[in-house]
Amino acid sequence: MNNDSVYSQQTTNKAQGISDLNNTEVTGRLLMLASSNLPIGSYTYSQGVESAIESGLIHDESSCLAFMSDYLELALCRYELPLLALMIEALTVDDVALADALGKDYHASRESKEFVYESSQLALSLSAWLDEVLKLDVPDSLLAHGFLPLFAHISAHWQFKPEQAMTTYAFGQIENMVLAAVKTVPLGQMAGQRVIWQLQQLLSTQVYPLATRVKQSFLHLQDTSVEVNIKLNLLYQQLHMSANLPNLAILSCQHEKQYSRLFRS
Repeated sequence: MNNDSVYSQQTTNKAQGISDLNNTEVTGRLLMLASSNLPIGSYTYSQGVESAIESGLIHDESSCLAFMSDYLELALCRYELPLLALMIEALTVDDVALADALGKDYHASRESKEFVYESSQLALSLSAWLDEVLKLDVPDSLLAHGFLPLFAHISAHWQFKPEQAMTTYAFGQIENMVLAAVKTVPLGQMAGQRVIWQLQQLLSTQVYPLATRVKQSFLHLQDTSVEVNIKLNLLYQQLHMSANLPNLAILSCQHEKQYSRLFRS
């Protein structure tokens, strides 16, 4: 196994010339990570959409847009995206302790067996890709935290800006959820495209201000000597972060026993 690791950013960045990447190569790497087909196969998961369809919450284009707009606002913009940005900021300055604490918190936020399994399997798939294609070894301790922390590490390794990583991560989820609805409701292709377009518009208004707030909060606390858990709590308070989504957790639990299902979550 190659001794390189996503932890050893400085050495590998110099070896691969990451700091000299042109915009085209950066865009290509972002597109690869956004894909719901390769490298991770997230298309096999619905992130709660299939059970929302079964329960009648999603039944047409407008209800699909309403459900996914709420998901974008509550699950992504209020928790996963700021957490992703915080991890990238921490890794950029080698604050591994904070990054590790954020990773553990993300793993604990997966509120159903299916969501834990989804995050773990996507992390394993991304790890296999990093190993086989990029020859990067992923420590088991990082894999234990699931998909988002590993996504943050590869984003930091490739020196993506937080807003680039946030947009890529969120779009991958949005597209995957809409495709699940297109297949299962079913919705027409153009209806699905209209929903994706509107969700992308909403995302584009949120990402940069959110990344700016994250950076300001991170820099404000970075110079303090408080211990990691206190720093974590302060960041959550300042950024109003929360992963408390009981209705989504209920939908996921219902999906575990759904008689007819096409997706893993």
